Amino acid sequence: MLKEVGASGQISLGKKYAGKLFDVILHPNDRFELIPVATASPQAPQICQVPDGWVPPGGYDGCTQWSLDNRVALEDYARQIEEEGTAAEQLQRFLAEHPEMLADDHGEI
Repeated sequence: MLKEVGASGQISLGKKYAGKLFDVILHPNDRFELIPVATASPQAPQICQVPDGWVPPGGYDGCTQWSLDNRVALEDYARQIEEEGTAAEQLQRFLAEHPEMLADDHGEI
């Protein structure tokens, strides 16, 4: 979903997410990642020492136990993004190939 940052620097995710907690991760190139947090008092994940120095793809500084447990899936996903682009990049390509989809006569996108 595309959201615009308002003049006060806030975004609205909708009533469905009202009152929920999110861990916000700032990645290089000003990309934000919102991770839902189930507990009322979020704690920073503990960084693991990985013998081969592996860190998850995507600009992370360290490796958590969860990312280590899901290492193969994370690497596969990163490869897929590298080959096909992010969902936003795929959408931009699709719209560039189908400019008629941006015409007003198609209703809301």
